[in-house]
Amino acid sequence: MTERSTFDLFEQHIAAELERFVAPATDPKPASDIAAVAMRPRHLVVHARNVSQPRRLLLLGLAAALLVPAAYIGASNVRPPAPDQAVLVRPSPTVDPRPTAVPSARVASGYVPILVRRTVGPEPGISIFAVRPDGGEVLVRNVPDSIVPRGTLGEWGTVSESGWLALGVEANGGPWPMILIDLADEQAEPWLIDEANLGGIGPRWGPTGLVAANAGGNGGSVVIADPETHATRIVSMRGGLVGGGPSIIWAADGSGIVGSTRNGTYDIVPLDGGDPRPGVAEVFDSRRHFGPGLAELRICEPFTKCPGVANGRLERVELDGSAMTIWQQEGDDRALAASFGSSADEYWLSVDHGNGRQVALIHVLGERQDVVATVNRIADWSGVDAPQMAPDGSMLLVWIDNGAKPAAVIVPLTGAPPTFHTGNFAGFVDSAALAASATGEPGTPAQTMPAVGETYALPSLDELISAELRLNPGRRVLSKASRDGVDGDTGRRAFEVARDHPGGGAQLDCLGPSSVTVTSGSDSITSPCLRAGAYEFTIGASGPITVSASGDTAWRVVIYSQ
Repeated sequence: MTERSTFDLFEQHIAAELERFVAPATDPKPASDIAAVAMRPRHLVVHARNVSQPRRLLLLGLAAALLVPAAYIGASNVRPPAPDQAVLVRPSPTVDPRPTAVPSARVASGYVPILVRRTVGPEPGISIFAVRPDGGEVLVRNVPDSIVPRGTLGEWGTVSESGWLALGVEANGGPWPMILIDLADEQAEPWLIDEANLGGIGPRWGPTGLVAANAGGNGGSVVIADPETHATRIVSMRGGLVGGGPSIIWAADGSGIVGSTRNGTYDIVPLDGGDPRPGVAEVFDSRRHFGPGLAELRICEPFTKCPGVANGRLERVELDGSAMTIWQQEGDDRALAASFGSSADEYWLSVDHGNGRQVALIHVLGERQDVVATVNRIADWSGVDAPQMAPDGSMLLVWIDNGAKPAAVIVPLTGAPPTFHTGNFAGFVDSAALAASATGEPGTPAQTMPAVGETYALPSLDELISAELRLNPGRRVLSKASRDGVDGDTGRRAFEVARDHPGGGAQLDCLGPSSVTVTSGSDSITSPCLRAGAYEFTIGASGPITVSASGDTAWRVVIYSQ
């Protein structure tokens, strides 16, 4: 059974980026050996788990070994090798590295999304853009890597509504401190916070303008930073943070951080150093993956812990394990991701629609369910997150996992067409916080979505094998089989995977409008094929292997040496 941690997409990308910094670690074992021990299936003949693409085995393996499992949604931990970007409609990947101010009138009034991209050019760094309601991008600030004493600025960040951007610094061997950048004043020197060590746990802004970040020990303590006064304090979390990520969750009033206890309960750890307050009521989670009382959302698909039939329904799960159905799958539309809204019985869903050609954005409020917008899909989107509404209700933003590159779709609620943007979505900012910019030129114009949605695309068998062998060069391919989906071919049939050599380690990758089942003897594994990425499982060393799939779903099966 697959256990999905509560890593959100931002934290997943931190983990993925840090994988390339593991080599300087002092453990004499190869990274692949450490990961193999941490991630080895146990006790089942067929035991599946989601594995990222390319295989981020070490960090996710350590996470699996250290963290509490959770089968709830937020976003998938899966990623294929970087696809061919040539077919995408997107802004130019290069920007002028010179500092450029932007007139506030050219941004917008109200709230605007902030996107962060790596800068290519003679002075590398990151570029920060605001996105107008018409989809046009405006360069807010360029920040070069040279401002930090070592390493490079990561593009994975989170921004406060008042315009403070928190980013990580990536350095070989770590640690990975946090840096705060003031978007209201381009002359302000960024603030490097050495007490922070992001290490796969994303920082979180609280409701009172403070930011919390991991300070080491996998969430054993957090650093609280006040960007206005440049004051910090360390708060011991005693038992740790929340969930399988883990994640930093604030109390609704900003007085403390939600902490776990050794007996499996949760409390509020005050910022002032006082004793923890038992129980959790209202919480503040800017990404809305957690609701009141630490409620979570889960999609009942194969390998989740939903009781009864895995029929694709969305459930709200309370801390005591009780569950309530929020949304029922109808027809072929399948839920991709969901998040809490701003009121007690409000939810947002991204739903696979039109046999994978579109994504429907659904607003659930009590008994009412409305399709707010339908976005034409681009073929190589490997993951789609739940919609996030701007604080002023002017637009929705949908986070896209576009292979190795993050992206976002912005959907104005005025009826204007949606636009597509590459870069990491850091959050929404009140445009008044950008008022210090007074000169300069507007940025990239709006990039519209394709007129017709594209069907799912899956990397080739050779690409997937190459990605696996780059990370685990000692493995050997014992046998393999694949099939590309054919649009409109809904007939389901069985395919046999011929064994070239005996062996018991297999991986299934699939993507398409219906599930794929792999059978070995009396055991089977089924992937819903909603997100690109591998299910890795063990099988008997000999005997037939059968793949059952509809013709419109692409799949790859590879048998590796253990």
